[in-house]
Amino acid sequence: MGKILDAFADGSLCVEEEFERRSPEHMELSEKACRLQEELEEKLNDEERELLSDLVDTVYEECCSYAQNRFIHGYRLGVLMTMEIFDEQDTYIMK
Repeated sequence: MGKILDAFADGSLCVEEEFERRSPEHMELSEKACRLQEELEEKLNDEERELLSDLVDTVYEECCSYAQNRFIHGYRLGVLMTMEIFDEQDTYIMK
């Protein structure tokens, strides 16, 4: 098997982007979001903090679900494109 298939089969394929590989713009946005959340939490009472926490968790889960769906869609599209190329490979062979 190929290296990627071996890694996929044994569970060692890394599909998550590592934090260090994020762009500077992404890092800046992430840090800003954390700062803003901390500032807001300081101004809220316990009940409001719980509500904010639920909101943040829900938004995170929705983003993860969306990212997973986009990945699956993109992967399927890539496979379909590959199948199309293999299906028409005979057009490059002179007869």
